[in-house]
Amino acid sequence: MGETEREIVEELGFGMVPNAFAWAREVPEVQTALWKAFRHVVLKGLLPRTVKEMMGVVASRRAGSEYAARVHLHALMVQGVEAPLLEALERGEVPEGLPPKVAALLRFAHEAALDPGRPELLRPLREAGLSEAEVKEAVATLALFRMVNAWTDLLAIPVDGV
Repeated sequence: MGETEREIVEELGFGMVPNAFAWAREVPEVQTALWKAFRHVVLKGLLPRTVKEMMGVVASRRAGSEYAARVHLHALMVQGVEAPLLEALERGEVPEGLPPKVAALLRFAHEAALDPGRPELLRPLREAGLSEAEVKEAVATLALFRMVNAWTDLLAIPVDGV
């Protein structure tokens, strides 16, 4: 196991290298790039990891991409997200009763998943009180999951046995 895979096992906290990363073993530079992008966008930053993973589930469901939706639903469950919220996310819905910032981020992920080229989609994030840094982190999160969805869908990477 190389350095990148050791980091993945240690930092994700699941004791394994998910298929999305494992399938890049033949091209270590790509594996490292995928991991570093995920690590710095999802595991670090201002917005909570759970919110970014929720955004990934919503965007992936909207795009019809199974891998990220299923894997991140499992990750959210492991992190203690309650069943009713998980069920709504699994259906690709933004449930009622969420804090305004979280609801705005999930609606953004839903709307921008298929058509990200509309800057007006950022207005509700700012109106919900997100800082410019948080808005940029939300855009990076959406971009990351669009990349992950293309990677896993085009290569038909199987969902990990979670």
